[in-house]
Amino acid sequence: MAKITALCVSTKRQEPKREVPEAVFIPGGMEGDSHRGVTEREVSLLRAEDIRKAEREAGFPFPPGSLAENIVAEGLPEELEIGTVLVLGENVRLEVIEKGKKPGEPHSYDYRGWCLLPTEGYFLKVLQGGTVLTGDLVSAENPSES
Repeated sequence: MAKITALCVSTKRQEPKREVPEAVFIPGGMEGDSHRGVTEREVSLLRAEDIRKAEREAGFPFPPGSLAENIVAEGLPEELEIGTVLVLGENVRLEVIEKGKKPGEPHSYDYRGWCLLPTEGYFLKVLQGGTVLTGDLVSAENPSES
């Protein structure tokens, strides 16, 4: 089963997110995050495996939040189907609404020239809120298996 390895928020847009030990998910996104309520992309997620691959290519580490991600999870499938519902911890439910960004859509933030959200990231919508802790388990409910 997958687990959360980092939760990150920022108080201002276009600033690096900082790692927090727990996060509260509410309609519109994560409490205290500058992107909450701004777009339909309420929460961003990167797989730890994709971050590690980019670190090997870059030759330097990416601290949690440096790539503008809200959630880092390890052990998720390589591809998450649109409509997949991720269950974080005991009751937080997030729906995968988009992978990456549309071709040509600008991405205004990078870390030392690197950004993964436009190609490897997932954008999620909060279906059911609650508190999540780093280390909580994540399960995926695939819509094609329902």
